[in-house]
Amino acid sequence: MDTQNEKWGFLRENIDSAKKAGIDKDTGLHRTGLELYLKVIFPNIDDWILNKSCKEWEKKVRPDYRSESLKLIIEFDGLQHYNNIEKIIDDIEKTKYYEKLGYKVVRIPYFIQLTNKVVEDLFGVKVNEKLFNESIPSLGIKGRNSPANLCPEGVKRMAKEFAKHPEQYKVNVEFLKQQNNPLRSGVEYLENEYNKLIINKNI
Repeated sequence: MDTQNEKWGFLRENIDSAKKAGIDKDTGLHRTGLELYLKVIFPNIDDWILNKSCKEWEKKVRPDYRSESLKLIIEFDGLQHYNNIEKIIDDIEKTKYYEKLGYKVVRIPYFIQLTNKVVEDLFGVKVNEKLFNESIPSLGIKGRNSPANLCPEGVKRMAKEFAKHPEQYKVNVEFLKQQNNPLRSGVEYLENEYNKLIINKNI
């Protein structure tokens, strides 16, 4: 897989964490901080508040990105948000709290990349520049971020997110199957949960 000439890399919450994560072991692709994506998605917005609580809020929560002009909160949900049930529950409560305060909340899972289609789906913004290459898979065995590394609720949560972006589901499932290591990939767990959603949706 030739990823050396790709401008946009796997999403991380900021530039520092992207540099720290380094090159992806499964694909050889670099990482890109969310602030770089936001400069292209919202070129005229400069009031982003990063990882800070608001003194007027009752709860001392710190969203990854907050814009008062857009009334928007963006959270990047890494692996721990899918393998730790306490994190999953906490995310649900935080989202409810932010929405109660009047914010639109966009949560971006680590396995959903900011392609042009995803950006339009999540933010309602059409970007002319070609963003993340949607043919590159996000899940892999070497990176230890596959469904096999998640808790049961995390796999269900992953399936729900992939149901919103089926094109990325297809790319990732195909890549995991190519690894020919079902024990480490856990691809069957994901397929089972995804198929349940699709069947129930069609009923």
